[in-house]
Amino acid sequence: MGKKFYLLLIVLLATTSLSAQYMKHAVGLRSGLSQGISFQYFYQEDKDIKLLMSSRDNGVQLTAMVQRYEPVMARFGESFFIFYGLGLHAGITRKEAADWPFPKHGYGLHHQARGIIGADAVMGLEFRANTIPVSFGLEYKPFFDLFGHRLLRLGLFDFGFTFKYHF
Repeated sequence: MGKKFYLLLIVLLATTSLSAQYMKHAVGLRSGLSQGISFQYFYQEDKDIKLLMSSRDNGVQLTAMVQRYEPVMARFGESFFIFYGLGLHAGITRKEAADWPFPKHGYGLHHQARGIIGADAVMGLEFRANTIPVSFGLEYKPFFDLFGHRLLRLGLFDFGFTFKYHF
């Protein structure tokens, strides 16, 4: 019985120390209008720099954001966090355009690619599992585009789910 007690004590101490560590990096997936993959570097326990490579409007955008996390719902310990942040993005968008009304060589479609730059905001709720290094979240990421296929564009409906692996 003594060996089992010590083994149980070692396992409990090991899992407690593992869950108490804060992870410095995370990679993840995001769904929504701006769906893609992300990489996060936590330069402080509650602040990070996030890079998001996303696809939107048949193009690709790279977004860099600075985010801050705050624990919520003290009843559940430190599993739930709200986060918010700001950032910038750049990339390209593509759309099909018709050769109309006067096609040069017959009627047809072609792709027009345009560069965009813009600003982003983000806010959301994240759940971090204490026993394994994963998190799940819901985020709202409005954006503002300059140039592209329209001179100005305001996107207010970019909601997404996230899944991240922390290491």
